Amino acid sequence: MNAMSHHRDDAIRWGVWKVIYAIASRTIAPAIRTDVRRYVEFPQTGPLLLVSNHPSPWDPMMSAWSVGRQVHNLGTDQLLRVPYFGWMMPYFSVIPFKKGMKDPSALAEVERRVRRGGAALIFAEGDRTWTGRSNPIRPGIGRMVKRLGAPVGFIRVTTGHMSWPRWAKYPRSMPLIVEHRAVVSYPETATAEEITQDVTRYISIDPYEVEIPPRSFGKRLAWGLPEFMWACPHCFAQDGLALVPNDDDSVRCRGCGAQWRVDLACWLRAEGGPAQDMHIDAGYHRVIEHFGELPTADAARFSAEGIALEGEAEIDRIHYGQVQAEHLGLGHLELHPDRLCFNDQKGSATLDLPFAQIKAVLMQVGNRLQIRTEEDNFQITPTLHSTNMWKHFIDRYLGVYRQQHGP
Repeated sequence: MNAMSHHRDDAIRWGVWKVIYAIASRTIAPAIRTDVRRYVEFPQTGPLLLVSNHPSPWDPMMSAWSVGRQVHNLGTDQLLRVPYFGWMMPYFSVIPFKKGMKDPSALAEVERRVRRGGAALIFAEGDRTWTGRSNPIRPGIGRMVKRLGAPVGFIRVTTGHMSWPRWAKYPRSMPLIVEHRAVVSYPETATAEEITQDVTRYISIDPYEVEIPPRSFGKRLAWGLPEFMWACPHCFAQDGLALVPNDDDSVRCRGCGAQWRVDLACWLRAEGGPAQDMHIDAGYHRVIEHFGELPTADAARFSAEGIALEGEAEIDRIHYGQVQAEHLGLGHLELHPDRLCFNDQKGSATLDLPFAQIKAVLMQVGNRLQIRTEEDNFQITPTLHSTNMWKHFIDRYLGVYRQQHGP
C-alpha cells in the first residue's frame, strides 16, 4: 500500500472513530455502566502503546473508548467474516491479525500507526480469560515495547470476568470497571524481561479478591457453565454437570448429585449432595489437575487403539481471505497422540490432520474451536463432549508432541 492510500485510509478511520466515539459515549458506555478510574492521565497526543488485560467482550471497545482519543487495536481476522459488518472492520481502527500465529504484517501496521503519532491497544495475554485469572503474558510484549520506544499506558479491567464471563451465555448487569493504572516511558537500558514483569504487575487481577460492585444483579447465571466445566469438580464425571430444572442459577452433577448455585462473583455455592463452596476458577483447575498432563476419555480405548477422545462433530474449512466456510460434513472425530482424524458419516469427506501441520488451536469469536494450519483454518463443532473439553485435550497432546518433536 502506498503513502497516498495510507493517508486516505487513516483519514477515513479518524472520521469513523469520531462518529463511533460519540455513539459509544451516549449509548454503549452508559448501557454497560462503564466506570473509568483514572489514576493517571494518558497523553492525548503523540505515540502511545496501551497494554491491557482481556476478561470481557467489551474490552476492545470500552478500554479504547476510555482513553478519549483515537485508539487502534489488534483484532482477530475472524471479525472480517462477520456478515455485512466484517468488511467495515479495518475502518473501525481495527488491525486484523491471524490469532495464534506470527503475523508480521499486522505488527508492522501497529508500528506504522504508533510512529505516526497514534495510540494502539494490545491485549498482552493474547486471549480473553475464562475465569478472570490472568493468562501468562506473551513473551514478545517486552520486545515490542523496546522496538517502538513509545510511552506505555497500562489498563486493567477488574470486573469484566463477572460482568460477562467468557463461559457464560448471558451478561450480568454490573459496572465494568476500567482502571488507568500507569504511564511509563522505558529507557533503552530496560530489558524485555523487566518490561514484561511490569506488564504482569500492572494488568493482572486475582478473581478471588474482586468485590461485586454495588447495584449489581443478574439472572440465568449458570447458563454456559456445563459446557465450560466439562467434568464435575467433585467426582470428576465427564459431562457430568447440567442445569437444574426450573433453576437457571444452579448446576447439579448427574453422577454424585452435588449441586451448586452460581453467584455474581463466579463462586459455586454448595446447595446439596457432597458439594463444597469453591470459585469457578478453582473448580476448573481441580478438573484439569485430576485428568493430568495427558487426559483420556476412556483409558482402555486409549491403551488399545491410541484414541484419547472421540465423538461426533461438524467440520468446516475456512479458507484465508474468504467469508464463506466450506462445510466438510458431520461425522466421527478422533484425537490421537500425533493427529486429528475425521470421517464424514456419508463417506464423502475425510480429514487427516497431523500435529506437524498445526500452527495454532484457538477459541475464536463465539467460543468456536478452530485449528489453524499454514494454508487452512478448520472449525470444529462437537455434538458429543463440550468444545472446551476438545480444546483442552488437543492442547495437551499437541503440547507434548511439540516437546518431543519441536514446533
